[in-house]
Amino acid sequence: MLHVGIDIAKHDHWVGAVGDDGRRAARPTPFRNSREGFGELVAHIEGLGGDPASVQVGMEATGHCWPACFRALREAGYEAAAIDPMQTNAVRRLRNLGKVKTDAVDCELVAETVRIGAFEPSRLADDDLLSLRQLVRLRQSMCESASDLKRQLLCVLDQVFPEYAALFSDPFGESSLALLRRWGTPDALARARESTLAAELRRASHGRLGEERARQVREAAKGTCGVKLALGSFSLEVSMLVAQLDFISGQCDELEGRIGALLREIEPLVLTVPGVGVLTGAQIVAEVGDVSRFRNAKALVSYAGLNPSVSQSGRFEGSDAHITKQGSPYLRRALYLVAMSSLRVPGPFRDFYDKKRSEGKRHREALVATARKAAAVVYAVLRNQEPYDGSRVGARPA
Repeated sequence: MLHVGIDIAKHDHWVGAVGDDGRRAARPTPFRNSREGFGELVAHIEGLGGDPASVQVGMEATGHCWPACFRALREAGYEAAAIDPMQTNAVRRLRNLGKVKTDAVDCELVAETVRIGAFEPSRLADDDLLSLRQLVRLRQSMCESASDLKRQLLCVLDQVFPEYAALFSDPFGESSLALLRRWGTPDALARARESTLAAELRRASHGRLGEERARQVREAAKGTCGVKLALGSFSLEVSMLVAQLDFISGQCDELEGRIGALLREIEPLVLTVPGVGVLTGAQIVAEVGDVSRFRNAKALVSYAGLNPSVSQSGRFEGSDAHITKQGSPYLRRALYLVAMSSLRVPGPFRDFYDKKRSEGKRHREALVATARKAAAVVYAVLRNQEPYDGSRVGARPA
C-alpha cells in the first residue's frame, strides 16, 4: 500500500509518499494549485505504481484551498481524506520534529499520519449543501461585522452623548437608529423641534413612542455631559456607522430568507426538533452534511467537540473534565444555541436540563449535556428521516 500525503498551501502544494514500512517512497515534490498542477500530481502518483485501489491519500484540512485538490483526486479515482491537523501534530511530536517545519517535511508527516492513523474517506458536500454552508457562514461573518459596528457606535455615543443608551431599551432598535440617522449628535437633537422628533419616533416605532420620549431625548441632549469638541467629525462618524449597519443588516435579512428557502428544500425535518430555528437548523444541516458518515450519535457529538475530555492517571481520575472542543465550532455553536433556546419553553429538553441540575450539575454543565442530547435527537431525525417525536426522546434507539 502506498501512503500519500499532501501539504496544502495557497499557491504551491507539496506531495510526499511512504510505504507500509514507513520508508520514503519518493522525494517530496511541489505542484501548482491549478488544473495543470493537479494533473502533474495524479501523474506523479501513477508513476510511483499507485493505482487507485492501492493508494491512500491524505491532506490537512486547513484553510480553504484543499477542496479543489481533493476534488481533482476524487475525479481521478483516488479515495482521499481530509486529516485533522491535530493528528499530524501528534505525529510531529512522535518523531521529535517540533521545531522542524518545512513543506517537504510536512507532506511526509501527513503521509505518515495516513499510514499509522485510522481515518475515513472524506466527502465533499453536494451543490445544495455547499451553497447552504457558504450562505450560513457568510451570514455569521456579516453578523459579527455588524456587532463590531455596534461597538464602535456605542464608543462614539459614550463620548458625545453618554446618556443616550439609557433612553431606549435597545439603542440599535429602529426607533433609536431613526434618530441617529437624522440627528447624529446631542447638539443636533437639542436643536430639533420636539414635534419633529415625536413624529419620527411614532413612525419608526409604529405608534408606540411619541411626545413623551421625544421630550426625554431633547432634555437629555441639552443637559448631556459629553464632549463638545469636534462635533462635526463625531456626527459624520455616527452617520457613516449607522449607514454601514443598515447596509449589513439588510444583507443579513436577505441571506436569512435565502437560507430558509434552501433549508426547507434540503432538510425541513430538522425544524421539528425543539429549539431549532431556521438559522440554527441550517447551520446544523450544513455542518453535518450526509448523516450516514457518522456511525452513531456519539460520533456526531464527538464531531461537534461536545464530548468530555478525560483526565486519568493511575488511581487519579479528574472529576471536572471540560469538553474537547475538537471538531466543527460551527456545529458546536449551533447545538449550544439549540440547548439555550429549548430552555425557554417546557419540553423534554427542559426536563433533561432540570434533571441534570437536580443531580448537582452547574448551569453550564447541564447546558452542555442538553446540547449533547439535542445532537442525539438531531442525529435520529436526520438518520430516520422522520419528524421529531417527543414521546420517543427517552426511549432507547433500536
